[in-house]
Amino acid sequence: MDQENNQLSDLDEAALDNWKRDALERRTNRHLKGASGVLVAFRGWPLWQRLLVIVPSSLVAVVLAIGVVDAVAAAGKIHPGVEVSGIPVGGLKVEEAETKIAGVIEREFGKPVTVSHEETPTWEITAAQLGADADSGTAADAAFEVGRSGGTLNAVVDRLTAWFTPIELQVPISSDESMTAAVLDVVAAAVDRAPKDATIAIDGVEPSIVPAEPGIAVSRERLRAGIIKALLSRERIVRVPMDTVPVKITDEAAKPAIDEVHRMLAGPVQVTHEAEKWQFTAQEIAGWLAFRPVSAAESTASAESSAPADPAGNGGAQELVLEAYIDSAKATEVVGPRVGGAGHAAVDATFKVSNGSVTIIPSQDGVGPDIEALASEMTIVLKGTGTRSLELRTRRVEPEITTEKARGMGIKGRISTYTTTYSAGNKPRVNNIHTLADSIDGTLIAPGETFSFNGTVGERTASKGYQEAPAIVQGKLVPQLGGGICQVGTTLFNTVFESGLPVVERRNHSLYIDHYPKGRDATVSWGGPDFKFKNDTATWVLLAAGYTNSSLTISLYGTDPGYDVTSSVGGWTNIKAHTVTEVPDPTLPVGKRVIEQSGADGRTIVVTRTVRKNGTVVREDTFKSVYRSEEEVVRVGTMPVSTVPSETASP
Repeated sequence: MDQENNQLSDLDEAALDNWKRDALERRTNRHLKGASGVLVAFRGWPLWQRLLVIVPSSLVAVVLAIGVVDAVAAAGKIHPGVEVSGIPVGGLKVEEAETKIAGVIEREFGKPVTVSHEETPTWEITAAQLGADADSGTAADAAFEVGRSGGTLNAVVDRLTAWFTPIELQVPISSDESMTAAVLDVVAAAVDRAPKDATIAIDGVEPSIVPAEPGIAVSRERLRAGIIKALLSRERIVRVPMDTVPVKITDEAAKPAIDEVHRMLAGPVQVTHEAEKWQFTAQEIAGWLAFRPVSAAESTASAESSAPADPAGNGGAQELVLEAYIDSAKATEVVGPRVGGAGHAAVDATFKVSNGSVTIIPSQDGVGPDIEALASEMTIVLKGTGTRSLELRTRRVEPEITTEKARGMGIKGRISTYTTTYSAGNKPRVNNIHTLADSIDGTLIAPGETFSFNGTVGERTASKGYQEAPAIVQGKLVPQLGGGICQVGTTLFNTVFESGLPVVERRNHSLYIDHYPKGRDATVSWGGPDFKFKNDTATWVLLAAGYTNSSLTISLYGTDPGYDVTSSVGGWTNIKAHTVTEVPDPTLPVGKRVIEQSGADGRTIVVTRTVRKNGTVVREDTFKSVYRSEEEVVRVGTMPVSTVPSETASP
């Protein structure tokens, strides 16, 4: 009986386990049917496969459900957790957010942003300097779109993210391109450092490498973005972002030039031309050397150097190396004077004037040494292994003023002329007048150019042929080197006066000189008063000066501008009586008076010039001349006169 009972018990336990499994399967199928309504599709699947499908689907359903609930909660408002330039706007309507953002802009936007860089001074940059403008409306609209754009899944992800991590947006800020560039230029000018390529220094005839130095430059776009962002940021200090500027010639790339210099300075070089020979030393050649970057393929030394295949890492086609060559400009300073006799100088076209007419004397081409060709050929010869000798080439030298250029200057006839006279007896003064006239004769004045008497004549010195002669200095007539210059200055002033051309600078003498027209004298001195006038015509003006022993004539030639010149002279005003100084003279009898120096009253006069063209006034000039009084000096006799009566014969 007991054995039977035990067997029955075992049978009941097995049946119970089967029943439990069937019950679990029935419950699972009911859940699946409730969740999906498609229980039939999963019949016969193992449990783990069913869970693999059900769990993710359920999670997606939960996320979508949460998103729907979140969307309903944030309907018509910006999602919580959204910030614009650090301004919390979550939970606000678009209009409310725009108002809040605009308030912060009004309060913070005008404050300066500090830009700094290491040891340099800081810069205070304002929105006004950048021409910046912040758009609060666009910022509010963008905040509202968070969780509402980019597709359903992205929108849900954005909304869920915002609950845990704030979503940061920036207020759109525009700036004026040119104004911003000007601000960045100021910063860049202070902190940028240009790269320095490696080069070669030569001590005597020994070359050495001057190491390269990379440069630095403001990262302009990053700095601009940093300043723009800081305009509405709590952190208003911006560090200047910098970029490294690489060199073009590295130290390694300069090494080929060392070998070239050694060859080029290995000894002297000989230059020949016909029967002439000139020799230049290695030390002289060293002063002509210069260096330039070339591609490795073009370099004459790269194949023989130990320079790496591509030191810059730019690919073989972009590799640059340093090359030595003879600089023609440097060589000209030494070679030019030595070989200058090879050929003959060019002759400019000139103008010959006579009785108001103009004739052009044609120009002549010259022949001179071709220093540029010599420098190029010498570079090749000195780098080679052959004879250190080469032939000097010559070239045609064109005159500065060719015949064609002279014809195009528009110098067709006389515009104005004026003559003054002087005594032929004072030889030094006459010499100075002639020397000055020669120095200005033939001067050409370009359209729009201002002529300067002192600038053209230069300092009056004995080496130029000037002699001492009477001149007015500080109201006194004293001997001075170049005395007589004012005769030329006054004559030129009157020539320009009659031409109608603009007078730029003119000053009268301190003392009145009666042999010049009233109020129409002009004084000039080196380091003092100058006389200037402007060529306001569209063509060139030629200044011509001629003289005799007692007269000076100055004329202006060009294309007649068509000016009609009239003038008027006012009366003497502001008259100041001169003083009289009496000097006792014991050699003169008492009561005898001799005028040693004539006096003159001080006075003022005004001359007006009116220039018309086709009846219309072009300019009206007023020339005011103020003359000092001149002291009169009188010698008064003090020698006693004898009063002894004459003897008479006695009766």
